[in-house]
Amino acid sequence: MEEKDIYLLITQYLQKQTSTEENAFLANWITASPENEQTFEEIKVFWLPTKNAEKRDSSIALAKLNAIIDEQETNAQRIKKHSFRKWATLAASITIIAATGILILSTGKLSIKSLKYLQQVSKAGEIKVFHLNDGTKVTLGPKSTLQYPSLFESQHREVKLVGEAYFEVSKNPHKPFTVHTKDLDIKVLGTHFNVNASKNERSTTVSLLEGKVNVNVVFDHNEEYQLKPGQELVLDHASQQVYQHDLDSVDVLGWMTKTLIFRNEKISDAARKIEKMYGVKVIFDNVSTAETRVYAQFKNESLTDVLQTICATGDLNYNNDGNKIFIRNNMK
Repeated sequence: MEEKDIYLLITQYLQKQTSTEENAFLANWITASPENEQTFEEIKVFWLPTKNAEKRDSSIALAKLNAIIDEQETNAQRIKKHSFRKWATLAASITIIAATGILILSTGKLSIKSLKYLQQVSKAGEIKVFHLNDGTKVTLGPKSTLQYPSLFESQHREVKLVGEAYFEVSKNPHKPFTVHTKDLDIKVLGTHFNVNASKNERSTTVSLLEGKVNVNVVFDHNEEYQLKPGQELVLDHASQQVYQHDLDSVDVLGWMTKTLIFRNEKISDAARKIEKMYGVKVIFDNVSTAETRVYAQFKNESLTDVLQTICATGDLNYNNDGNKIFIRNNMK
């Protein structure tokens, strides 16, 4: 399948217009490589609904894209006109959403030309450390994406996170720093905190190490939560309930030092952390195996040592095929 057809399929999926067969095909394509998964996540992020879009700039973006599409259509007669136009319309929508997203993040009167929009993406098993233009230091966790303007020119500093990151925010009382996730908006002036908004997790967590943060839940902007150092806020996705409690800094920041802590967790939950840290895919033979409980702690140990230990504690065995790890129950 050509690249443009994949983009079309993804956008149709996000609009809930795909069949069961198309969903199965897309799932196989996404899991075929980290690059495919990254492509899907990038399109998904830009496809999310935006607010307060600038109609004038959206029209300009659409006009420019249509001009490109017309030129491509002339040079590619072999493509059927109807299907190409359908793809072009969806591509235009993505471009408009991306452009308006840039404007929203800037929250000023900046034009698309005056604001460069950047993105950092980390693969499974990879940690990236970089600085934003205001001096804020970001440590981006594995399988995560941070979107941000190259220059904070307005009265606010706003970034968008999918995944996990540790922020050491440069203090500026005149420019609040806000991290947007799918579920939470976290606003600070200058502080150190960790955000875990990884996909497929049961919760989104904000952990405060230093300073003060205010957290708004996206679906309920009337309710604001304030954290003090040593506290964390947890939003449970299933119940939509918010909890605040004391944090364990070793557990929260373990991913930065390749530390894994499993306190009577289901091995299926532990597997998600292992997948992110070591860049592998863990597969269980059945539900019973996936629900086996694990109690262990590791610091900067090899994948082999981790797997051998957790399998020994649960009477399990494993074998690997490339980056795929198969875990089975010894009792079968």
